[in-house]
Amino acid sequence: MTNPSLDKEQGGSTPEQPLQPTHSQSSHDASAAEEREKSEVKEQLRTDHGDADVEERAVEGGEDAEKRNDLDRMRTTATATSVTSTTPTGRLPQQKPWYKQPNPLRWGKIPPVPKERTVCPEYTAGFFSSLVFQWMAPLMSRGYKRTLELNDIYSVNPNRAVDPLTEKLRASFKRRVAAGGKHPLLFAINETFFREFWLGGFCSLMSVIMQVMSPFTLRYLIQFATDAYIASVSGLPPPPIGHGIGLVLGVTAMQVLQSLATNHFIYRGMLVGGMARASLISLIYEKSMVISGRARAGGAELPDVPAAKVAEKHAKDKKGPPGNQAGVAGDGVGWGNGRIVNLMSVDTYRIDQAFGLFHIIWTAPISLLITLALLLVNLTYSALAGFGLLVIGVPVLAKAVKGLFARRKAINKITDQRVSLTQEILQSVRFVKFFGWENSFLDRLQEFRNREISAIQVVLSMRNAIMAISLSLPIFASMLSFITYSLSHHNLAPAQVFSSLALFNGLRMPLNLLPLVIGQVTDAWSSLARIQEFLLAEEREEEAVYKPDAPNAVELRDASFTWERTPTQEAEGTVGGSPKGKGENARKAKAEKSEPPAADSSEEASTLVEEREPFKLQNLNLEIGRNELIAVIGTVGSGKTSLLAALAGDMRKTSGELILGASRAFCPQYAWIQNATVRQNILFGKEMDKEWYAEVIKACALQPDLDMLPNNDMTEIGERGITISGGQKQRLNIARAIYFDADIVLLDDPLSAVDAHVGRHIFDNAILGLLKDKCRILATHQLWVLNRCDRIVWMEGGKIQAVDTFDNLMKNSEGFRQLMETTAVEKKKEEEGPTPQLAGDDGKSKKKKNGKGGLMQSEERAVSSVPWSVYSSYIRASGSILNAPIVLGLLILSQGANIMTSLWLSWWTSDKFGFNMGTYIGVYAGLGAGQALMMFSFMVSLSIFGTAASKGMLRQAITRVLRAPMSFFDTTPLGRITNRFSRDVDVMDNTLTDAMRMYFFSVGSIIAVFALIIAFFYYFAIALVPLFIIFVLATSYYRASAREVKRIESILRSTLFAKFSEGLTGIATIRAYGLTDRFIGDIRKAIDDMDSAYFLTYSNQRWLSVRLDMIGNCLVFTTGILVVTSRFSVNPSIGGLVLSYILAIVQMIQFTVRQLAEVENGMNSVERLLYYGTQLEEEAPLKTIEVRKTWPEKGEIIFDNVEMRYREGLPLVLQGLNMHIRGGERIGIVGRTGAGKSSIMSTLFRLVELSGGHITIDGIDISTIGLQDLRSRLAIIPQDPTLFRGTVRSNLDPFGEHTDLELWSALRQADLVPADAGPNPASGGDASNDNNGNPGGAGRIHLDSVVEEDGLNFSLGQRQLMALARALVRGSQIIVCDEATSSVDMETDDKIQATIASGFRGKTLLCIAHRLRTIIGYDRICVMDKGRIAEMGPPLELWRMEGGIFRGMCDRSGIRMEDIRGAREELEALGGGGGGGSGGETVAEKELEKKLDE
Repeated sequence: MTNPSLDKEQGGSTPEQPLQPTHSQSSHDASAAEEREKSEVKEQLRTDHGDADVEERAVEGGEDAEKRNDLDRMRTTATATSVTSTTPTGRLPQQKPWYKQPNPLRWGKIPPVPKERTVCPEYTAGFFSSLVFQWMAPLMSRGYKRTLELNDIYSVNPNRAVDPLTEKLRASFKRRVAAGGKHPLLFAINETFFREFWLGGFCSLMSVIMQVMSPFTLRYLIQFATDAYIASVSGLPPPPIGHGIGLVLGVTAMQVLQSLATNHFIYRGMLVGGMARASLISLIYEKSMVISGRARAGGAELPDVPAAKVAEKHAKDKKGPPGNQAGVAGDGVGWGNGRIVNLMSVDTYRIDQAFGLFHIIWTAPISLLITLALLLVNLTYSALAGFGLLVIGVPVLAKAVKGLFARRKAINKITDQRVSLTQEILQSVRFVKFFGWENSFLDRLQEFRNREISAIQVVLSMRNAIMAISLSLPIFASMLSFITYSLSHHNLAPAQVFSSLALFNGLRMPLNLLPLVIGQVTDAWSSLARIQEFLLAEEREEEAVYKPDAPNAVELRDASFTWERTPTQEAEGTVGGSPKGKGENARKAKAEKSEPPAADSSEEASTLVEEREPFKLQNLNLEIGRNELIAVIGTVGSGKTSLLAALAGDMRKTSGELILGASRAFCPQYAWIQNATVRQNILFGKEMDKEWYAEVIKACALQPDLDMLPNNDMTEIGERGITISGGQKQRLNIARAIYFDADIVLLDDPLSAVDAHVGRHIFDNAILGLLKDKCRILATHQLWVLNRCDRIVWMEGGKIQAVDTFDNLMKNSEGFRQLMETTAVEKKKEEEGPTPQLAGDDGKSKKKKNGKGGLMQSEERAVSSVPWSVYSSYIRASGSILNAPIVLGLLILSQGANIMTSLWLSWWTSDKFGFNMGTYIGVYAGLGAGQALMMFSFMVSLSIFGTAASKGMLRQAITRVLRAPMSFFDTTPLGRITNRFSRDVDVMDNTLTDAMRMYFFSVGSIIAVFALIIAFFYYFAIALVPLFIIFVLATSYYRASAREVKRIESILRSTLFAKFSEGLTGIATIRAYGLTDRFIGDIRKAIDDMDSAYFLTYSNQRWLSVRLDMIGNCLVFTTGILVVTSRFSVNPSIGGLVLSYILAIVQMIQFTVRQLAEVENGMNSVERLLYYGTQLEEEAPLKTIEVRKTWPEKGEIIFDNVEMRYREGLPLVLQGLNMHIRGGERIGIVGRTGAGKSSIMSTLFRLVELSGGHITIDGIDISTIGLQDLRSRLAIIPQDPTLFRGTVRSNLDPFGEHTDLELWSALRQADLVPADAGPNPASGGDASNDNNGNPGGAGRIHLDSVVEEDGLNFSLGQRQLMALARALVRGSQIIVCDEATSSVDMETDDKIQATIASGFRGKTLLCIAHRLRTIIGYDRICVMDKGRIAEMGPPLELWRMEGGIFRGMCDRSGIRMEDIRGAREELEALGGGGGGGSGGETVAEKELEKKLDE
């Protein structure tokens, strides 16, 4: 294989968003609520093309692979540009002299951007610097003076890099598994991170002890004040002031220690979490490369037991760790890509979260015990009353929270359904527009959304009730204790009372955190169990034996292979919310696409009658020489692709042996294209070899395409190769296989997606040229290649029917001859020899995108904080602008009640009013209850308004997006749109109102307490002013850097996610090429990049915390000194009250800053949704004028001087097109790539508005009518048949406008069901096993058959026929057919053509063709070239134009005059002639023919 050191260096491929919508989005379980701090990909933020471009050019000059690859590694998908240029400005801000700059923090010169990233200074920091996080200071000041760039971010601390840690973790895990210990993964993690983890534990213990001791010390301070007060009143000598000051210093010192300990405990915890996550992601990725197909599909290790039974068996034996009964383990779900991405995004994230505060689990109980002891000292046995309430209350609340989780799971299911529906709609948005189905889908979405929102509102209200009670519990507990204390004939002395109040308040933190942490840890525990189960899953044995010295390249001896069964589906019918189909189908799809339809999973989804057997290859015997060219042929579903997949190592061998004599390269039917430059896609990790590269490009006819691309072969290809056409993808795929220079090349129908002449060019120059000394195995539908192959393998139903040379087969086999008859005429093609005409493929004029390398638009992004207008829109969206004052009013009331409760307590202790005991107790209890009520109503009103706003804004945004013009979808990566509709909506639904509530609540409390203190000690105001200023500066200082670090982290994270999921979709390819190590190195590099920013987000929070705590501690000190100095004048009850409050408030201060950041982040989501809901450009309105019901009656189309460009500033694609199509005429449109064939279609459906000219249909100018009217009256059979998840019925007729009989007749006409099939399921249902009879065992299809995502459970041929049936159901007068026959075999092709001829009799038909054969019988042919009509007329007339384009095409495809006549007659026989427009037409044509013949 390639040299490994080189592999590491060349790591530069960049992935795409996966085909599946799961980036944690579609399956954030319960944690959605807690996904606080790090909210996944908060911003897939915008970067800037410009610099990236310069970067590229600079590098292109010096062919310096290493440097370029370094840049490429940083390239991100989120924005399809390179992270090297994350600033919008790119210039340093202007330096001002210090005297013009009022803010002293901005003095000094602005630091330049470093040339390269430096190692994290924490690596070398001393003790003091580490203690207060001073090593962060340089980054903070840099971030305050200018926007941070990627190079400012320190690279990861070498002690925390992913490589050594993963190795250590893996070694430990393997050792423990081998030793057979329990929970090997858990202990391996503990061993790997032992020192750091338990250091955090020690800090946690310290902080807890300090936290309890300081309120207790208050008792002595208050006692001191009381003594002094009494002394002054009764004229005795007061205690010396030194005692008081000593106590104040003591309390402050404890607070300082506690603050440092807490910060380090959190920092260490989060770091260990982050490092554990990094190592786990790396392990998961490595494992996904080697996991066996059987484990992927969830089959057990038993031969062929239906998965359903296996699931039952497993459920019985597996009583695994908590969370497994929920159907996580071995229940036939398997490890599809969706689940693996989930492990990586959700499960590792939960483990990461749980580490953050893990130690609270054992330190909180300790703190509770110490507190109880101190309370007993203070209040004797009365303390037990309050404590008892807490002990009973907290578990009850925890139980209630658990109840919420179950509901949350149910909500997640609805959310998943909504997200995957959104995802599907967006993936096929062009299609939804063609059919005018927007409203149908919006209604479906709205239905999910209503269910989702009402469920969320219920959960939030329950949660608010729980929160209100838990926040009031300490108040009620202290009430109970004080009431008991005073009733048991004690005098309420201020010292005991307020010290106890502070202790009870101190309990709030551990009590609230404990259930949360326990929840996180149990979540993490089930996630850990899942990851462990995955890491222990069965690995694939290399099926093949390598014998480099074997005489043959490939030998199969009695080998049988099998696909894995389809993972069991939940019987969810239409909306299946399980991750089922995603991963497994993506796998099968790669390997199988138009193949083993036997592995399909239609009815048993809903009925589970009998599990369908997966497709198998049986008893293959085959020897292939080292330089043979072997063709593999057979009908759809006969196992061609499977044979290649077996050789590529993608199927499980069940018996026999497979011997490979050399390395292999694999070119799957569906190209796996990475999101990288064209060159990287071809090199695929190999060294650049100039000459060989050039030859490969030439052989694959790629040069003309490269010339059309903006940066030649350095052009970036979008996700999944979105920016290039199907044919180009396929040719890249072939180029990669050739360039790789392996000795066995497996080609799976590579010529299907390209035009005939290009196919011939590739066949001659690549397959017979560059590869002539290799062993080539070619699965193909293109029968013209057969007689140039050395031998032919004929597959039928998973077995090899025959292996022989072409001539022998023609001689001896009747079946083979019949197969060849269908293409008899194509023989002539060879003689003409290949014409190296320009590469063509499938007419997507998507090439000429904007002149720069980047096609995708950068995401619009708010640089500074969120503008006020967003807040006001948010409030308006919640129903009315008055909602805000209502919420604030409730907040003020609840805070007022809070302060009053405590004031009343202090008046009671000093017996200010001289009421009797009963009155004091009654009012005290009443105030407490009132406060809890107010708090609850404040929270509930906030949540209800918040979710209402979220619902309104999502509806507005999704409607607007579906109404956006196509150019928006062409320039916006799908992942970004889905991200807004999943991540951002999730934030608005669940986290934003929470963040707001906490923020308002903390701010309210702080203001209330300060007001209270100032009321009694007005000198406090003097201390407050400077501290407040410092506080504001510190926070703005912090936020400047924190925002950028977070943003860079999000970009790096989405790069990692994209790389990860892209790697998963390409596993078959990566494995066949043997490049796993290179991709693993790549992912690790990405993980380290993400961590470098991720770890800084922790340390900058700690940096801020330490500094804000200092401010808080100054406040405590000031208050203490004020109480001591005014000990004679102020009643000690008040002093005690104030001191106990200030201790409680210190913790809140930094919390407020963090909450504010949370609210801002949440509002960012609002801003982004608002942007989609209000700023996107829209298409023309759906309805304008009334159009008569019957229009179009004739179907006459007139193009009058039509000009069209795809977007502003792009060249015209159609230039002055004039064409008159009579009603009922059949027109074939041909031309090479980019000639504007598909553009005609786009103009007809107004996907792109015209730049000039008019199109009229039956006398109505289509630009004047509503889009809905226009699109619903036309029918289209698109190039790639798109099916939506649901049933066959919902795909044919989403609005339910047609009867079942109409639908059945369409299915029959499209030949999807046998002629006798009808509405009763029995007739068509039993034919489920015929693999060979009719293609794809068509008898299985039924109106209620389940359709999985993208319709992957149907073979490609069936999907094509389904698209045909859809057009038939529509019954429109005008049909546009974008040649869909490129990837089906001849037989299916003939069927489709026959259906088109008979089913659309007398209707206007426009067919964009790639195979001339399909249209030579049409009435007229229009040859497009460069956006103009080059030739137009009846086929015979065009054929006779010597030297014409059409004639040239015919010659190349070996089409003669007789063929054209024959095709014509055939069509007439089927469809009763063309030209329904004017009967004279055909007669005239015949006259013309006679004349010409004579």
